[in-house]
Amino acid sequence: MVHMRPGQRIKFWSPRFENRPDVEPPALLKLLGGLSMFSVAGTLVYAVAVSMGDSGTFEPTGFDAFYIAVLHFILPFGVFYSINMNSPLSRPIIALYALVLSGATIAGKGFLGNLPVDDSLRLYATMAVALLVFGWLYGTPKMRFYYLTISGKTLPPELEARADELRAGPWLGPRGRAILEWFVDHMETLVLLGFIAAVLIAVGTMNP
Repeated sequence: MVHMRPGQRIKFWSPRFENRPDVEPPALLKLLGGLSMFSVAGTLVYAVAVSMGDSGTFEPTGFDAFYIAVLHFILPFGVFYSINMNSPLSRPIIALYALVLSGATIAGKGFLGNLPVDDSLRLYATMAVALLVFGWLYGTPKMRFYYLTISGKTLPPELEARADELRAGPWLGPRGRAILEWFVDHMETLVLLGFIAAVLIAVGTMNP
C-alpha cells in the first residue's frame, strides 16, 4: 500500500541565513532586500500583463526589454538573494545596481529618466545619490564592520573598539518579527495572486 502525504508548500526563501548565521545584517540592508523582492514580483506580474496584451500603450522591445529585465528583475533578485544569504556579494551587486540605475537615469531611460526636470539637475542629482549609496556601502562604520565580519577578515582597531556598538541587534520587536515571518511565508501566495489579477484584468479587457 502506498501512503500519500499531504503536499507541502515550497517557500521562496527561509529567513535563516546560510553564511555566518550569528551575524545579522543592518536594518537598512534588510529593508533593501525586502524592497528588491517587490521589484522582482512586480516585474513578473508586468510580464504576464504584457504577454496578455494588457500593458497599455508601452510594450517593451529590444533595449527597453533588456533594461527592464536587468534593472527590475535580475539585479534586484541578486540583491535579495545575496542579502538574505548573508553573502559578501551583496555589496558589489548593490553597487552595480546603483551604477546601472544611475546610467539609465542620466541617459533618459525609465521612470526617473523621463521625469520633467532639467538635464543638468537630473545629472547632478543622480550623481549625488549614487555617491551617497557608495559612501553608505563602503564608508560607513556599520557597513564596513558587517562586511568584514561576514567575510572573516580582521577588523581594523577603530572598528574592533566599537564592535558591540556596530553589531546589528534585533531591529524589530516580537510583533514586527511575527509580521515579517508571516509575509515571507506567504510571499509566494502574494505573487501568485498578482499573476491571477494580471490575467483577469487582461482577459476582462480583451476584445470579444
